[in-house]
Amino acid sequence: MTEALTSAIESETGRLAGITDPVERFHAVREFRQELAHGDRRGKELEQAVVSELKEGRPWRAVGELLGVSGSRAEQIAKGRGPLRHAVESTPPAGAAEGQSTDTDTPDQS
Repeated sequence: MTEALTSAIESETGRLAGITDPVERFHAVREFRQELAHGDRRGKELEQAVVSELKEGRPWRAVGELLGVSGSRAEQIAKGRGPLRHAVESTPPAGAAEGQSTDTDTPDQS
């Protein structure tokens, strides 16, 4: 991430946090998040275009090597597919780092 973008995001989130009226703050935060989502979609489109450009005359394996990902991941990016589901599920649940149980509703099945 560029330093300027990171700084701009931090500045805006600080400004949003300072809005005293909760309803106004909610709507401002929602609008901010929509703008971030739009930027994220545009970034993904640009990634796809770059990967498709690199693919011309190369096997997916070679494209992946250029980008530091696997060939199959390069192909997924070009087709607009997200990361594999298991990669998302491997993230520890919230609270796990604090020693909290990962699931308090399910009995232990030892």
